[in-house]
Parts: sequence; C-alpha cells; structure tokens
Amino acid sequence: MLPPHQARDTGLPREGLLLGYSALLALSAGFVNAVALLILALPVGNLTAITTQLGMSTANPWLYEGHVLGAIFVGFLTGATVAGGILAPTDSLAGKRHAAVLLLEAALLVLAAAGVEETIVKAQINALGIEQTAVQALFAAAALGLQNGMTSSFRGMAIRTTHFTGTVTDLGLILGRSRLDGVKSWKAAILATTLLLFLGGGVAGIVFGARLGGYALLIPAAICATVAAANLLQGADRTEEAEHAEPLRV
Repeated sequence: MLPPHQARDTGLPREGLLLGYSALLALSAGFVNAVALLILALPVGNLTAITTQLGMSTANPWLYEGHVLGAIFVGFLTGATVAGGILAPTDSLAGKRHAAVLLLEAALLVLAAAGVEETIVKAQINALGIEQTAVQALFAAAALGLQNGMTSSFRGMAIRTTHFTGTVTDLGLILGRSRLDGVKSWKAAILATTLLLFLGGGVAGIVFGARLGGYALLIPAAICATVAAANLLQGADRTEEAEHAEPLRV
C-alpha cells in the first residue's frame, strides 16, 4: 500500500487502493455492528440511531439504558479523535500511522470480545463496579470510531465504512447526475462495494456471533491486524528500495 503521490508511479492505481482498503474495512465494520446488535441489542457504528435514542431516553429513561448509549457515543467520538490526531501529519492512504490506528482498533476489539466472556478482563470490569455492557459498548464503538476516522481522512475521497447514509446519498447523486456528467465509474464502484461488503459483514457477524458469542469479534480484529501488517510490510519495502536506489546524478 502506497501513498497517493507514489501510487501512480508504481502502476498501482490509487482507486485500487481505496477499493481494497474500504472493502475490507467495511466488511469488518458490518461484522462488528452485527455482533454488537446480537449481544448488546444496540449498534455501535450508527451514531444517528444512538443520538436519536439518547434523546428519547432523556425524555423517557425507561425506554433505553442511557449509560450504554452514552458509552457508545463517547467511545465513537474518542476513537475518531484519536485517529485524527495520529493521522493529521500525513496525507497518504497507508503507512505506519495507519498501521498504528488499525492495530489499536484490533486491540479494542479483542478487549470487547474478552469483556463479554468469562475472562480476566470481565473480572476486572466487575471488580471496578462498572456496568459491563457499557464497557463492552465503549470498546467496540471506539474501535469503529478509529476506523471511520481513518477512512474519512483519505485525501480526495472520504469514505465512511461504518455507516452508510452518506454513502447511499453519494451513490444516488452520482447516478442522478449521470445524465449530464456520465457515471464516475471508479467512485461508484468504491461506494457500491463498501455498501455490499458491509451487508456481507452483517451476515457473517450474525452467523459467527450466534456460534461464538463475543469471541466472534476476534475475526474483525484479525482483519484489522492483517491490514496493519500489510501497511508495515509495504513501508519496509519502500525503505529498502530507497536504500538500494542509485544516487541522483546531476
């Protein structure tokens, strides 16, 4: 995976990077959201629904568990803030900073998985006297906040991989304007692929979540770790190429 200014020079289209990146992460996000709905009965990647439910809970506290909704809101916001802080100095699509964000996301998903089962993590949560469900929701929401913050920071085309109101709107606008401007095929392909992969992730999340329970979150954690490793390996390859490159002769 290369920064945008190098992607064209190596023959790897920038659009291909965006497509591959967004597809894998949308699959992961759909998986996480489905498992969260199965275990917590609440989404952790859709802040529109959570904000609406927070308002409803304020009016009628018997409707929802307000502390869990608040944990999701705070977790997602914190994750996006951390992603922005880590990625602010770079304008590339991939690299060590992106790997750091993805590894942190993977770690949070592992903690969320451990928190829903009988593990030392759950024991520590109970020992602190904190509502376990709220902590699980916080971890999972922070993970998706990190991811959405990262993909939304892509230069040239911000991509939302954890919720799809904006994605469907953008896709509809592309189709609606196609009569005058033609279809921007690569952009439409990226948006449509992320939408389909998110749906596929939801299917997989329910299937594996029903069998593995909270431990199903280890699967998207592994996906994030794998993408992070690809970032690190590509960065190492670029460093090695730079070291063996012939010096510029004037």
